[in-house]
Formats: sequence, structure tokens, C-alpha cells
Amino acid sequence: MRAVRIVVTGGGTGGHIYPALAVVEAVRRLDLGVECAFVGGTQGMEAQVVPPTGIRFVGVTTRKLRKLVSPGTLGALLALMKGYGEASRFLREFKPGVVVSTGGYVAAATAIAAARRRIPTVVLAPDAVPGRTNLLVSRWATRICIMFEEARSAFPSGKVELTGLPIRDGIVSNESPAYAREQLTLDLTRFTALVTGGSQGAQRLNELVRGALPLLPANVQVLHQTGSKDAEQTTKWVVGSAGYVSFPFLDLRQMPLAYRAANLTICRCGVGSLAEAAANGLPVLMVPLPSAYADHQTHNARAMEQGGGGILLPQAELTSERLAAHVTDLLGASDRLSAMAAASRALSRPDAAERVARIALDAAI
Repeated sequence: MRAVRIVVTGGGTGGHIYPALAVVEAVRRLDLGVECAFVGGTQGMEAQVVPPTGIRFVGVTTRKLRKLVSPGTLGALLALMKGYGEASRFLREFKPGVVVSTGGYVAAATAIAAARRRIPTVVLAPDAVPGRTNLLVSRWATRICIMFEEARSAFPSGKVELTGLPIRDGIVSNESPAYAREQLTLDLTRFTALVTGGSQGAQRLNELVRGALPLLPANVQVLHQTGSKDAEQTTKWVVGSAGYVSFPFLDLRQMPLAYRAANLTICRCGVGSLAEAAANGLPVLMVPLPSAYADHQTHNARAMEQGGGGILLPQAELTSERLAAHVTDLLGASDRLSAMAAASRALSRPDAAERVARIALDAAI
């Protein structure tokens, strides 16, 4: 009897890559004999992130489909067709028992190829408003795993499981806050706000933080993941600023320490960022990306806010002064901050990766 083989597919951003890796980790804990492969884009960040993990990586042609029909639409469709052929050939060779799709334009070619080859497909659709790829492939999916109850009605009835979002193994550090701060060159005693715009950074959020820095109390420090595009510029405008430490990117070792060091996080509202903040029991000031597809980041943030774990701050209404005021207010309201932290942790589903892994293993042929 041959070992179960599983293909995970997704990419373009950390919000699709890291849940896929978390599923692989959980599958391997449940079944040591399983064979796994990750199918992603040749040009996406997954091409750099996945190979060092030791998981077999297969790159296929992809190109992002923009919201509006444009001259680039034809190129995206041609790339999809080429990627579909490449993914189909790999699936024929590898013969997986199941495909797990974490969404994003990168996953479309592989998920469609799996459907055409009648390979069971488990779709991970954690956003409150499902993305286009997940909506497309859900009609062929065996099971659909969601994080927010609001998403259930978007999918065929009888296929949906409320599992939560798989998060990276080790993203919750067991180290002390003091140790984490020391490792990241932070002051050991200051109230710490972690700012992250996701794996690629967020220019407008960076600008708001820049303006807020001189308005924050002296006992507040900021740990900032800027994104590689803004790293050089950010370094220039904060030279000499006390209480500020920036990184272009926090890697798999640093990110758990960053969460552990923080009292509060300020972030975009990709579901991965919110799930990791919840797992670490962090209150969240949430600034959704206004241009996100179907405004799904606002819906994610609203669900988190309704659960009591965060405060939704629409970008169009947010200024540096208001951002600084929110941090200052929470600094002076320890009871409210503690209640938000508890509510955030209550929204976490620490067994999400194992639940999705078991669904995938059960679906495998």
C-alpha cells in the first residue's frame, strides 16, 4: 500500500503560504509516512519561503488577475492556461490522494487541474468574504474549511467546516517577554506596539506610524515590520528616534518573538495576521487595506471587533494623531486592554491545522 500523497497549493502572500505550510506540518504529525508537495508560483514569495522547509516545491506559471478588465487580463488568462497545463502534468506524475488549496490566484491552476482529474480537493477559505479562487473551485471541492461563520452562506451547503485558520508551528513563543525584547533589541520595560502590514508591508500604514511616533508617550516603543520596499525609506526617517526598532521582514524565528514582545499589535487585516494575533492573545488595532478584493479585510476586522479582540480603524478616517491617541488610550486603560487580550485569545482555534489535516487525510483516495 503506497503512502498517502498530499499536494498543497497557494501563494503570492504569506496569508496563503503559511497556512499551507501549517497544514503540511500537522499532516506529518498525524502520519509520518505521508508524502507532501507544495505547488506555487515561480515568481511568488513561496518560491523563496518553501524550499528551505524541506518540502518539495513545484513552480508553475501564474499572473495576478486584476479587478477590472484591462490589457493585462489576457496575459493573466494565458498564464492561467499555461499554469494549468504545468500543474496537471505534475498531478499526473505525483498522483496525490488529495489537494489542499489555500486560495489566491496562485492556487487556481492547480485546484482546477485537480478537479478535472477528479482528485478530492479541500479548500481553505478563511476570509469573512471569500476570494475569487475559492468561490470558483468550491463547486468542485470535497470540503471547505472556514474561519468566520459569515462565510458559510457563500459556499455549497453540506461541504463547509468551521475549522479556524491553520497557523505556523511555533508562532506562539514560550519565551518570556523580556527575552523576546532583548533578542529584538527592544527596551525591556516599555509598553510595546508591534506594527505589521503583512508579509509585503503596507506603505500607508508605515506613513501613519511615522507621523504617530513623536506623539506617543515616552514609555511606548514601536517594533515595526516595514516590508522590503519601504525599508530603506523608513530607516532614513527614523534615524535617531528613541523607542523605535524596524525590520524589513520578520522571519520564522523572529515573528514569534515579536508577538511575545508586544502588548498590542497594529496591522492590516489579512486573516493570517488576525489569526496569529489571536493565537498570541494580543489586542489589535486593525487598519484594513481599502483596495482588498470585495473589501474582505474590513469584513475580517469587523468580525474580530464584534468578538471583542480588536478595534476597527478605517484607513480613510485614520490620521497619525488618531492612531497615537488610540495607543495612548489603551496604555492608560489596563482593564480594557486585558479584556481585549482575553477576547482575542478566545477567538483563536489552536487546533485548526490538525482539524484541516484530518479532513484532508479523510478525503484522500
